[in-house]
Amino acid sequence: MTSRRSNQGVAAWPAVALVVLLGCPASGGGGAPADAGAGGATATGGATATGGATATGGATATGGVAGTSGPPPSGGVPGSGGVATGSGGGPGNGPGGAGGGGPSAYDQVVLAAGPVAFWAMANGAGTEPDLTGHGNTGTYRHGPTAKSALPNGDAAADFDGASQYLTVPSTSAFSITTTGLLTWEAWLQPDVLQFPNASDDGYVDWMGKCQDYAPTCEWEARMYSLNTPQGRPDRLSAYVFNPGANLGSAADWQPTSGLLEAGRWYHVVGAYTLKTAPADCQNTTMYPGAIDIWVNGVKWDHAAHGQTGCMSQYQVAPVAGSSPLNIGTMAMDTWFAGAVGKVALYDRLLTSDEIATHYRTMTGHAPTGSCADQCNF
Repeated sequence: MTSRRSNQGVAAWPAVALVVLLGCPASGGGGAPADAGAGGATATGGATATGGATATGGATATGGVAGTSGPPPSGGVPGSGGVATGSGGGPGNGPGGAGGGGPSAYDQVVLAAGPVAFWAMANGAGTEPDLTGHGNTGTYRHGPTAKSALPNGDAAADFDGASQYLTVPSTSAFSITTTGLLTWEAWLQPDVLQFPNASDDGYVDWMGKCQDYAPTCEWEARMYSLNTPQGRPDRLSAYVFNPGANLGSAADWQPTSGLLEAGRWYHVVGAYTLKTAPADCQNTTMYPGAIDIWVNGVKWDHAAHGQTGCMSQYQVAPVAGSSPLNIGTMAMDTWFAGAVGKVALYDRLLTSDEIATHYRTMTGHAPTGSCADQCNF
């Protein structure tokens, strides 16, 4: 790398939109799978009534005897997508059945939102497919990774925080300037809160399109350790840079003390726009645009942070570059120790309602919380 960006001062931090599943750092400057046969219980040794259809893949248990007439045996409850047959009969493999091999309910919601790329992050070794069908296949380096279960039970790659990451070749769809809008979304589960391979400032870049810094730097997703020289404990940030790196603008989600925990999942969303900016952003004629970030569906409060969140804060005018997109690291100089799941990129801005829907679909709960200079949920 010929140049590195440095961190801006504590009083003014760049802002970038970000969403995380469990905590909201304060902003600073600088077909469908089969449902397990919805409750489909199998009657012990029971007989199946004539006409009781078995869903595709529904196994008949040893000794399951087909009846000639009459209702299902006592206790025999048809599962959604098929009727279990006999003692030990397996659940149907139809719509609503478990393990149908299709996308999960969460995946379906994300795909319906029209991402330009979407990686489940489930493989942990070899390659990771782009579920949108756009062909943005990722390749794992130094795997296989460990695995961790997301709140909905889906698997996610758990990076060792030392050398493991996923890399995806550059494409214009990953650049802010292609449409003037970009949103990234992911679920994070830090294994630790004090990252062993962090920067001197105590942060790790867990995703970004800025592998070699200058001259092809674009944007990144960042998390700070619990203890940092600048006093930014556990902060989550969405950054954006000029091609030469150096200082970048950002949106920062600063959690209250002790809010985030190792081993917990957080939904983080970062968003960039070159089309609009808050009224208090300065010099927007030369440097239009702004950054926002959400964690667990809770949006940071730009108004509490002055110029933080404005592209103009550090005179950033993004330019599309050739850097690959890396997940688990950005430039192989800091490393995220923990799991990353369900990474999606959009060439538009997700709305707060859409973000809340994604959070609720994964967790079963609506977002709660608020932000001022610090955030809670």
